[in-house]
Amino acid sequence: MKSPLIFIGKVASLTLASTLVVSAVANFGMVKAATEMPESALPETSIEGDQSVEVAQVGTTLLLYNTGEFTVRVFQQGGSTRMNVFDNSQQILRVNNQPATLRTVVGQDAYVSFGTYNGRQVEYASQVFDKPEDPAGGFARLFILEGSDNVVRIEDAEVVEVFNVPPGVGQGQSQQDTVLFFETQTYSVRVFNRGGQRLMNVFNRISSVQEVNGKLATLVNPVSPFEDSVSYVSSGILSNQSVRYYARYDYCDNTTFLEIYNANDVRLVREGSVGVPQNSIPSADFPPGRPCNGGDGGGGDLPSTRVSDAYVAAVFGGEDTLREVQRFYPEAFMDTSSRQGDFINAGSFSSEEDATIRVLELRREGFNSRLVFRDVRFR
Repeated sequence: MKSPLIFIGKVASLTLASTLVVSAVANFGMVKAATEMPESALPETSIEGDQSVEVAQVGTTLLLYNTGEFTVRVFQQGGSTRMNVFDNSQQILRVNNQPATLRTVVGQDAYVSFGTYNGRQVEYASQVFDKPEDPAGGFARLFILEGSDNVVRIEDAEVVEVFNVPPGVGQGQSQQDTVLFFETQTYSVRVFNRGGQRLMNVFNRISSVQEVNGKLATLVNPVSPFEDSVSYVSSGILSNQSVRYYARYDYCDNTTFLEIYNANDVRLVREGSVGVPQNSIPSADFPPGRPCNGGDGGGGDLPSTRVSDAYVAAVFGGEDTLREVQRFYPEAFMDTSSRQGDFINAGSFSSEEDATIRVLELRREGFNSRLVFRDVRFR
């Protein structure tokens, strides 16, 4: 076990190159840094008796543990979950303040971030196990993964200093919540349920940017050419422009892919999944009456009856408002068929929850929107 105080030499050179965050913990030596430099550019770090640097931690710590080889910290900062991983033996920061996505790794809840290891881009997955009987309240295990199924390294926590994860995490909750998860050459995409809402995460694996982080995701009406797909859409910013992210599953071709469109409905990105997606799409999200030749679409038996377009996200306004709404939802139209009067139909849904999510999205953009319930019949 290392000395409980960590001393960092060559403070001046570190200050010029980057800011190194050091947390001195009484039970064991821990080193954390705030900014990662390429391994070849990191200055040498020495331990000297009279040159200590102590900097306060930033953000609320959810998880802090040491495996001997690595020090791992998961924390909340600026409304997002992030991770640091410090290599104790090499004295370098492998993961620096990167977004951490909660998903399932090897059957267990894990916070996952991207970083480097021996010159390779890898995933650092910090599994969490809720164990109230343990002194810290839980246990942690670090996986280093290259791809979805190639385990580079596994390290169990020797000491868990902080275990402050949200309720339900560590009990397999992320696996239960996940609706759709897949990776492309560039992105990791996850659609999930949390707190009664459907949300989306989109992480750019190349730039290490969380382009969508827990944004509301809406089930899209199946329209050509995606009438055989289950599609979820969320909003975000890409290259300083407002865009829409579509996570799609074509249940006839059994393919999963991500598409990104700008406000003019021009497709900017289309990437198919690599590896094996995690697909837990509920049967209610599949379009009714759309059987495929030779398969059920991977979502189980499709419902034989379903309420059709019962819930409508309505916006009140004229033609100018309609054009503004269509910047976000090109399928929006002026609806004159409802007994409630004329309004802009910004989406019709069989689920009240999905319609409410769309209404909240519209209100967030400044539109006068509310939920309208139609008189409908079962098909």
